[in-house]
Amino acid sequence: MSKKQHYKKKKTIVYLLFISLCTIFVWGSQRNPGGSLVIIGGALQPDNRDIYHTFIHLGGGKENIRIAIIPAASASPVKSGTSYIKDFARYGVPKAHIKLFPVAVKDDPSTKEVNESQWCQNGFKKELADEMRRFNAVFFVGGDQERYRQTLKTAEGKDAPLLTAIREIYKKGGVIGGASAGAAMMSDPMICEGNPTEAMLKKAVFNPGACPSQEEGGVRLTTGLGFFEPGLVDQHFLKRGRMGRLIAALLHLEKFSLGIGIDEDTAAVYHEKNKTIEVIGRSGILIVDTRNAKAVSTKNQAGLNVKNIILHYLEDGDSYHMQTREFTINNQRKKIEKGKEYYKTSPLNTDILGKDAVKEIITRGLVDNRQEQAVGIAFTLEENGRGQGVKMVFRKGQHTVGCWEKINGKETYTALYIYLDIVPVTIKVTEK
Repeated sequence: MSKKQHYKKKKTIVYLLFISLCTIFVWGSQRNPGGSLVIIGGALQPDNRDIYHTFIHLGGGKENIRIAIIPAASASPVKSGTSYIKDFARYGVPKAHIKLFPVAVKDDPSTKEVNESQWCQNGFKKELADEMRRFNAVFFVGGDQERYRQTLKTAEGKDAPLLTAIREIYKKGGVIGGASAGAAMMSDPMICEGNPTEAMLKKAVFNPGACPSQEEGGVRLTTGLGFFEPGLVDQHFLKRGRMGRLIAALLHLEKFSLGIGIDEDTAAVYHEKNKTIEVIGRSGILIVDTRNAKAVSTKNQAGLNVKNIILHYLEDGDSYHMQTREFTINNQRKKIEKGKEYYKTSPLNTDILGKDAVKEIITRGLVDNRQEQAVGIAFTLEENGRGQGVKMVFRKGQHTVGCWEKINGKETYTALYIYLDIVPVTIKVTEK
């Protein structure tokens, strides 16, 4: 059967699949008071209308929204902030309603008229905090997330006056957004650095006052701003293969058992009032649940050894209701019936933490595949051809559900209740 024929076959069963896991969700039919977060996984494109429109809508619409841009994370604060001002103006927000707040750490030598490094203490100025209270939307740009801690927290971890004002905006029903570093800082603790493979081989470390060094651990955590209270956030997630560091961080932290990995040009929109996460954008998010994960002890072997991590992959139009732990799936995607999966084999993936590899193995390698499990490995090698790594076994279970449809010429998926086991392995490469 050709892929084109397969598309048509899938479409013929659409109207027979009105199960609870694949029901309609209509985005934005009613504004949700009580504060919302638009957490963007980075690489936000200026033409991503859905994300920009959502942020503006949650701020009361283009005539009512008042946007404060915080550029502290950027190495080019004025340029980054000004770029977002132009983007929001392009979507109808009057430029008079948008302000770049002078908060930064690094000076951009190309902006001769201003030394942005002199803005590092502005977050502690009462007059700037008072001005912030006239806004109802705040957007944090990308860069280095640790700079948000440096400019908006004291050395003891207390909020600067400007951050206090921003929290008041959120509590009153305002919208807080951020991309890349502006997404990472949404949780507290936050991931500040970490190589995905090394994170699964070395311990996770946390330092409240600074990002730990690479020598201290595989994934490093420090104090974040903590707008997203239910869990830990990571960004550039699927494109940069960051699942390893999110899992390692969750297993290290007693505070969280929920992680949200957000891919590029994609947003997880969190509503504080009803504890719902909605997905919008061009890729997806991965929800990582370690609540029932069980660590297995090993002797003389590096790497994570854990069973029963639960994964959920959501794309545009899907939502997760955190209080009930229920999902609502974009009704254009329909359930993949058992025995009618398109793919029949799932080869070993030897770079499971590579670009888009986790997304590929969960979708085409598992929920749209006749196989009951899919396996990938990630490892590091020494010069002698020996190294350490982990084997990841993704498997179906009783509650696993996959949904699929081709929308606007693009294949889209949802995958719920994927079970993941991680086992440490030793690698040896020899030449023939």
